Amino acid sequence: MGIIVQFILKDTHWSPGSNPEWLGNVIVAIFIAAIACLTLVYLLSYIHISGAKVPLIITTCLLFGISLAVIQLGVVPPFTEDTARAVNVVHVVDMTGANGKKQEPASYISLFSTTPGNLVKEVEQIGEGFTCGTDKPLDFVTFSVKYGCWSDKNANIGWHETDIPQIRVENDIKGDNRVTHASIDTKLSTRWTLGINTDEVEDFQLKDGLEELVPIGDKSNADSWHIIQFSGGKKAPRKFSLTLFWANNQTHKFYKKDSNTEQPLLKLRTDVDRITSPTETVLGKLPQWCSLFGKSTSPLTLAFLTSLPVDF
Repeated sequence: MGIIVQFILKDTHWSPGSNPEWLGNVIVAIFIAAIACLTLVYLLSYIHISGAKVPLIITTCLLFGISLAVIQLGVVPPFTEDTARAVNVVHVVDMTGANGKKQEPASYISLFSTTPGNLVKEVEQIGEGFTCGTDKPLDFVTFSVKYGCWSDKNANIGWHETDIPQIRVENDIKGDNRVTHASIDTKLSTRWTLGINTDEVEDFQLKDGLEELVPIGDKSNADSWHIIQFSGGKKAPRKFSLTLFWANNQTHKFYKKDSNTEQPLLKLRTDVDRITSPTETVLGKLPQWCSLFGKSTSPLTLAFLTSLPVDF
């Protein structure tokens, strides 16, 4: 058996790229400037009386120039082995763009960090064809990567199409009280996370065969999503049945297929504790100032993403 947890996610501060790259530097600069200004309030009167204004101005400008040079040249690195930068390296197999249709899965190695700032220096040292930016956001169900790096070099190695999880609609009863029965097969994974769109779904029931894992009633949500996380051992179930009770108001948000704001009905991430060959290469080239970061909601080193659209 496994452990199933229902929770809502309101804290988005650790979503990579959710804050500007320069925000951390600005906060530190304001703090230092405030201390300097408060100190000078008491010192300026003595400096004025002593007539040492010109030497003080020259000294201040020199210190300012030296500080800029030290930062620009990287004499004092922001991260070291003792104060390492937390990063995640995940081999992603993405089927979220299929919308129920047959398509080739997108596979790539994803590199991201919860620490503010870009990953330019890290990518330069790793190599492996990484590209960084905000033009390829990644939804891991429990959080989103808005800024990150990705590489598709040898990304088709280490997994098979039969490993991709599946969400199938078994029965859909439409009407005033619409009910949809779906099956979920997590394949290799016994650790997965499911997001249910509460803008469309009023209630749901999750079963493992005949055993009820999540009963009907008392559902919470955050930002229009209810999140379920499951974790089990080697003998944990991999097939589940999900019953969705749609909202009574039939004003569902049926987005256009070409819309960039389309939200799925269900989104699923399955995690596999496997280091594929391209992932191992990247991990072996990580700079010494980087360390792997993980939370209970973080993906493992191999993650499969799939979804079910609203207008299935």
